Amino acid sequence: MAEYARDESKKIDISRDFADKKIGKCPFCKTEEPKWLYKEEWKLIGSNDSYFKCPHCESELKLITDDVTGLAYSPVSPSGKKKKAAGKIQNEPYVTIIKIGLSVKTPQNMLWAGEEMPLAQLKAWTETK
Repeated sequence: MAEYARDESKKIDISRDFADKKIGKCPFCKTEEPKWLYKEEWKLIGSNDSYFKCPHCESELKLITDDVTGLAYSPVSPSGKKKKAAGKIQNEPYVTIIKIGLSVKTPQNMLWAGEEMPLAQLKAWTETK
């Protein structure tokens, strides 16, 4: 799998722009503009995955790439059909917490490791902390 990186040389970068605008503040270390690092994992079958890593606390999040690009928001796309069949909110990106950085591990946020939830729910939960 590729290493995490951030390409500032491109005017438009869907993954970078998604991280900066949609994820925004790190939910764990609370860095306002962490300049998320990212990488993609390509699969032969199924949805590709996009991974985002906070360079400050090293916490990692995963989303299906179609949620990052918006393709999963369409109920006629394969990933949109899968999302609808699972009873998920169609136009909401879903995030899985892959890793919580050592510097921000607490008993409370460790309960969220491995969980998948709408991004809005993760953001709302972290605003209450």
